[in-house]
Amino acid sequence: MVEVIPTEFTSEGATVRGNFVIPSGDGPFPGICKFHGIPGRPDQVSGLATRLAEAGFAVLTFDFRGFRRSDGIFSLAGEVKDARAAISHLLKSDLTAKSWSGVYGESFGAAVAVCAAAEDKRVKALCLRAPVYDTLWFSQSPLVRPSADQIVEIDFTQIHGVEDPEIRAGMFHRMVEDAKVHNPMNEISKISPRPLLVVHGTDDVEIDLAGVRRLYELAGEPKDLVIVEGADHNLTNPRASEITLSTEVEWFKKQWMNRRRRSNRRKT
Repeated sequence: MVEVIPTEFTSEGATVRGNFVIPSGDGPFPGICKFHGIPGRPDQVSGLATRLAEAGFAVLTFDFRGFRRSDGIFSLAGEVKDARAAISHLLKSDLTAKSWSGVYGESFGAAVAVCAAAEDKRVKALCLRAPVYDTLWFSQSPLVRPSADQIVEIDFTQIHGVEDPEIRAGMFHRMVEDAKVHNPMNEISKISPRPLLVVHGTDDVEIDLAGVRRLYELAGEPKDLVIVEGADHNLTNPRASEITLSTEVEWFKKQWMNRRRRSNRRKT
């Protein structure tokens, strides 16, 4: 059983809303921030966050500024600032251990995770799934505008202002400009010596494996790359989804146990 506790924090004056997903029992627990993609699922609690909580972690999951329940308008630079504010919120909580924090990011959220963690040494372990490996490539990709049009058609409430052509055009322009500053290809080498896990699927047609491999090659040790057979971008294959989730949970458990062993050795 897990408990879901609504929470919110402020990033540059914007209220960012989400939940702590925590194990049953007494804390504090090792904490993990979970960063969603564009637009990400409205339900950020079920799936990995719940699985991590069942494994003993307190997970902070939230909507970045400009998405769903949070205030503001989307921008890459804004998301990087939200990510750092989220890490602060996680570590300030009485629910979490103060000496360790992990970060998980998927798709565009993985790019944000790299850019935030590169300069934030409070992040002790970083896991990326299906990462947008190059934000400049992504922002100029012919896939971006059709994806935004699809969101408008299906549910424009997922991203604030996306139904307004002028606001949407401004988002696209800022994404390109921000990507010149915040690009995981330029930042991934700064994660080492903290551990890194990259998980990607063989059937992901949105983010190409060759690009993910290039990002991984730029990272320092320790690092692991897991390629999941049959996994597409949204993990629609149940077997591939289970392999992916299990891999990520077991990896975070290993990182936390390694940290505890190092801490115990220092005490003896």
